[in-house]
Amino acid sequence: MVSWRGIYFILTLFWGCFFGSIFMLGPFLPLMFISPSWYRWINNRIVATWLTLPVALLETMFGVKVIVTGDAFVPGERSVIIMNHRTRTDWMFLWSCLIRYSYLKLEKICLKASLKSVPGFGWAMQAAAYIFIHRKWKDDRSHFEDMIDYFCDIHEPLQLLIFPEGTDLTESTMARSNDFAEKNGLQKYEYVLHPRTTGFTFVVDRLREVFLLRVSASEIVLMRPSLQPCASLYLLTSGGEKSCSGAMYYLTPASWCER
Repeated sequence: MVSWRGIYFILTLFWGCFFGSIFMLGPFLPLMFISPSWYRWINNRIVATWLTLPVALLETMFGVKVIVTGDAFVPGERSVIIMNHRTRTDWMFLWSCLIRYSYLKLEKICLKASLKSVPGFGWAMQAAAYIFIHRKWKDDRSHFEDMIDYFCDIHEPLQLLIFPEGTDLTESTMARSNDFAEKNGLQKYEYVLHPRTTGFTFVVDRLREVFLLRVSASEIVLMRPSLQPCASLYLLTSGGEKSCSGAMYYLTPASWCER
């Protein structure tokens, strides 16, 4: 059965992105060529203001409760955030955390390239300078370099969210992960997929190189009340999650080597 709250949630976000991209972000496009740093400064704050909308809808209309434990974010610090990918909407739960303990304006998300072509949503994410990848390293390496150099040139702190698993947790992706584990003599996981490490390693090394400063990593483990993978239409049929827990771990460069 379709949930009216799910339909309202998706339509509200879609039309918000659609008209926001045109009438709120669009007028500042010429500034991108005149002063890239000012363009990014303004756009980041417009996008961050808009991101309070999905957070408010999740917590008020759906009654979602987000519980965060573990270490705290360091607001304004350049960092790489790594998180498991239980559902296609779990990045929204991170916004509930960032809005309280860090800055939404600094967060950028690494997403698959096909999403940037989605009307409304894709336009807004492109304007927000999210990083779109094809999940083919020979194609993605130069794009990662260009985007990191861009944030270096405009002197804007970056908190980059990466999903090392590369996709969300479903029965089919779990089967592929288990096949990979069998072929390579690795342990089979029950609640996560085997991660892709090439991009993460490159991004961390590149950030430390171009900024010449310490770049931290924050590991977030997201847990849903139901341990089963959920389908793409879960939000439409169930009305969304009622609670979500996240364990946050602050990793120093030395601890990366230990782990």
